[in-house]
Amino acid sequence: MKISNKVLSAILLIVVFVHLAMDLSAQNIPLNKALTKGKLANGFQYYIQKNEVPKNEVQFRLIIDAGSILEDDTQKGFAHFLEHMAFNGSKHFPDNSLIDYFQSIGVAFGSDINAYTSYDETVYMLPVPNTEKTTLDSAFLFFQDILAGLELKEEAINSERNIIHEEWRTTIGLSERLKKEMYPLLYHNSKYLKRMPIGEMDIVMDESNSDELRRYYKDWYRPNLASLVVIGDIDQEEIISRIEETFGHLENPVNERKRERFTVPSHEETLVRLIQDPEITSLSVKIVDKIPNRKMETLQDLKESVLDLLYTYLVNQRLSDVAQTGTKDFMYAQSYASDASGNKDRYISTATVRSGKVVSGTQDLLNELYRIKKYGFSEVELERKRTILSKELKTALLEQNTLTSAQLAGMLTNHILYDEEYADNDFKKEFVQEVIDKVTLADIQILIDKYIHNSEANRVILVTAPNTENLPSEKELVDAIQEIEYENLKPFESKEVNEPLMATLPEAGILVNEKYQEEIGATTLEFENGARVVLKPTALKNDEIRLTSTRDGGYSWAADSIFDDASMAATLVNLGGLGKFSQKEVDLILSTKQVYLAPFIHRYSEGVSGFSTKEDLETLLQLAHLTFESPRLDKDKCSQFITNKKEYNRNSLNDPETRFADEINKVMMQNSLRTATMLTTEQLDALNFKNSFEFYKERFSSVKGMIFFMVGSFDVEEVKPLIAKYIGSLSGESLTAKFKDHGIRPPKGGIHDFQLNKANKTKVIIRLTGKYPEGQEEKMAIEYLSDILTIKLTYRIREELGGAYAPYSTVTVMKSPYQHYRFDIMYTCDPEKVEELSKATFEEIEKLKEGIDFSDLEKVRKAALNHRKASLETNGFWMKLLHAIEESKEGISIYNNYEDFAEGITIKQLQKIAKKYLKEEKALQFSLSPLAD
Repeated sequence: MKISNKVLSAILLIVVFVHLAMDLSAQNIPLNKALTKGKLANGFQYYIQKNEVPKNEVQFRLIIDAGSILEDDTQKGFAHFLEHMAFNGSKHFPDNSLIDYFQSIGVAFGSDINAYTSYDETVYMLPVPNTEKTTLDSAFLFFQDILAGLELKEEAINSERNIIHEEWRTTIGLSERLKKEMYPLLYHNSKYLKRMPIGEMDIVMDESNSDELRRYYKDWYRPNLASLVVIGDIDQEEIISRIEETFGHLENPVNERKRERFTVPSHEETLVRLIQDPEITSLSVKIVDKIPNRKMETLQDLKESVLDLLYTYLVNQRLSDVAQTGTKDFMYAQSYASDASGNKDRYISTATVRSGKVVSGTQDLLNELYRIKKYGFSEVELERKRTILSKELKTALLEQNTLTSAQLAGMLTNHILYDEEYADNDFKKEFVQEVIDKVTLADIQILIDKYIHNSEANRVILVTAPNTENLPSEKELVDAIQEIEYENLKPFESKEVNEPLMATLPEAGILVNEKYQEEIGATTLEFENGARVVLKPTALKNDEIRLTSTRDGGYSWAADSIFDDASMAATLVNLGGLGKFSQKEVDLILSTKQVYLAPFIHRYSEGVSGFSTKEDLETLLQLAHLTFESPRLDKDKCSQFITNKKEYNRNSLNDPETRFADEINKVMMQNSLRTATMLTTEQLDALNFKNSFEFYKERFSSVKGMIFFMVGSFDVEEVKPLIAKYIGSLSGESLTAKFKDHGIRPPKGGIHDFQLNKANKTKVIIRLTGKYPEGQEEKMAIEYLSDILTIKLTYRIREELGGAYAPYSTVTVMKSPYQHYRFDIMYTCDPEKVEELSKATFEEIEKLKEGIDFSDLEKVRKAALNHRKASLETNGFWMKLLHAIEESKEGISIYNNYEDFAEGITIKQLQKIAKKYLKEEKALQFSLSPLAD
């Protein structure tokens, strides 16, 4: 007997109601029905799920329930070291053949095949194409070798020490210094404090301790601590058979070591640390309360996680509303629960405060949290967040069958490691919706009382500040927190808006032409006002619509005298709201909708960018209409923004990376007044809001010459009337739809060293740039050349010289302000090795000019084609493609002929490009080096 969908839904709803009526803490969360899990006799666990997004791809994750926390004192860093060695010789992939093999089938090292080590786990990640049986065979052999077949040769181990040391070098700097200050408090009296995954370099670099590495491997890499995730375009029964055959015979060690679980001890007193560093860019306060681990095993846990999410939405909306008033001494604040290692999670309240306002900023933050504790939230606030959470749940569940195998593998890995839910979607839809529908303010108050308190136990207070700040003492800060007068707090007053975004709707514009491009399934509408709209409906997502528009122009048309005003125009005008509504009022109107849209004015173009669900598409188009038709200038909000911006910019150049990028920009723009670097306090003070508004209105006064692109889950015939109403009705007055080339070009060659780093490391960027021919084949060819150079640099600089952890090259071809390329080679290294590695880099470039290995060309070709096939199943790809078709003189052929172009690229062609465009004498070399003594 066939049961209708309505009957099934009714049965499911009854089941949900029964569950809700029972003791939820006694019921486990039902796993996703599509998942098959099992356990072999030796303890090896597996999780298998069929998924055809994208087709012909399988995602593997091998999870080892062992990380740095299990290292002995003589092994600090060896969990991570062993992760490296898994790619450096094994039974079925001796020496360095593993990476070479997987690259040969189009799997890139780093971006595809990779791994990570944390405190409690090590995870290996591998995607493979499922077009040939041998690729799956090789994947299973790789994972079998990780568990029981690593060579761990002495020579390979010692060679890898240098690479790990260079990886460590990339981590040193402000982040490492902050960890050294914070972790003794966050992991107070815990083993976690002494087991950083990167390890201790004196142990890692000691060539006498290889047996300790082998001992770690023998102790912890074993079947009963391993789990395999396989998700993709597969036959599940075949995969189970392969797992049994590959892993069933593996044995656990005799007298195996116990896999202990470690804790973070409690402490009665509040721990405080005031941290100052010359590279810190803002003044911030973080209050961390250590809380028991939040589990995700039962239906009660699932219910509490939904309530947690709703509570977090409410708290952070309130903090955002308060920050936007500009009346408090914090500019930004957040409060949320967070996962952590060991047996304790964290509840974190953090704020970025104004210079010199640590005490009052902290008091302001806690005042708002205590106000919430005292008065709670209003029914209106709850209903608003209930509505948007319900919509987000609906959208998320609608998209479950469009999730990629990589996304599902990540979610399942988190389920295995961190107990995150991986529930059956049909059940979750009904259960979670029921929780959302029934939540009350009393439920939220329980969470408020749980998270917001003033207990001294298990609390950590961290202040981070630039060296220029005068900070209070630890005692002064703690005393100030205790002095808050809880009883004198008054209720929060919120504003409501009960009007539509547009009270009067425009008349539809006149459609003058409609064209369908069958090859890509896109329809182009042309309106009398000069706007064109390209529509590409897809089934790649069930409820996602993306909208962008673009037109040449941008602030290239701003006079030098108003250049700064113009470069900030879109940002400032976007603060003002739309039509008769302030931005806060617009936010309230949109607070129950899944929609976003913002204008942009770049150097050579302007337009809008946004997204929505199907339900909120009309609102998205209304926002687009008002962005052109009814922008507003709010001088008070602009002034508040500039005040905050000056606070941020004052110290932002403390960050060496930010300063480095700023200096490179100046060099590339030849120190032109039109450089658009980070604005100084003087430049921000000199901004003329009226000039910004007038420039914005000029560039958005008309849609003539502007192209809109819509991609996603919509029906063309259904959206055409909406587009005619909101886009076709806009002004089509004459407007220059091209950019202005001011003739600014980068210098020809030169070495620029910026001594800004406190850490002993140098970041190197070797840049080649110049004119480059237009055309898809030419663009693809230089991209292939860049990828081949990355392979060569990885072997020469990383593997052979041990000089850098991850050298790579990247190339971009651009049409504005002229047709040109930018070829960048980047790595971080020992300051003493800059010259040696620079020489090696150009030697590798010269070798490319002399000859390119056909195997390397095939590796990058296959990787590109694999990536292309996967990208075809994303809306983002189609949005980029539509833009590219419009910009290219070749039009639709860049899509139709892609594979022909890819297959047609030759070694001779790449050599010619290398000889013509990769010339050492024209290279710019930028170095971010340590500060001079």
